Amino acid sequence: MTKKFKTWPLYTLLLGFVVPTVAIFGYAYYEGVNAPAPAPAVASDSEITPASALAEGVFAYFSEEELPKEASPDDEPWEVIYPNTVPMKIGTVEVNASVAKSWPDRIKGLSETPYLPKEVVKLFTFDSLAYHSIWMKDMNYAIDIIWVDEKNTIVHIVKKATPESYPETFSPTVPALYVIETAAGFADEHALTTGVTVTLPTL
Repeated sequence: MTKKFKTWPLYTLLLGFVVPTVAIFGYAYYEGVNAPAPAPAVASDSEITPASALAEGVFAYFSEEELPKEASPDDEPWEVIYPNTVPMKIGTVEVNASVAKSWPDRIKGLSETPYLPKEVVKLFTFDSLAYHSIWMKDMNYAIDIIWVDEKNTIVHIVKKATPESYPETFSPTVPALYVIETAAGFADEHALTTGVTVTLPTL
């Protein structure tokens, strides 16, 4: 009887304080370990810039349409990329033409060039009227494609052909003698349609 009386307070301490304390801390630990990870903070459009997005590794936040199509600070001037251009007109718009007259130049076209400014076009000249096809192999940006007949008249236009369209080819609905490639949006910006006259350079 005396032995039980002396050990009773120890059992009381274990049951009344130690056991609840262990249970509380154990539950808290379990909840902390199994709690769902907090959702990452999403910055508003006004807080995200191309520079910050690149730094954070989320450049994909920007859609393809929002990415710059003109020269970046690291690109060479267009005069270096497109040497020996000659002046010409598409409708009333004056541009500088980089001319492709040989088969190697025609095959290469604008492939692997970093950008195409609005004031520069690629002019392909052919030896005969035909349904000359264009594709977007190794291209880095979208373009408008314009076909011109032997009377220097626009006969067909494809707008905003993208690199993703490769290996699809684009062809005119009627035979053409020349093909002009411009920056994407050029045709809409200058309201170009079939029937518009092109003033070709002296080649």
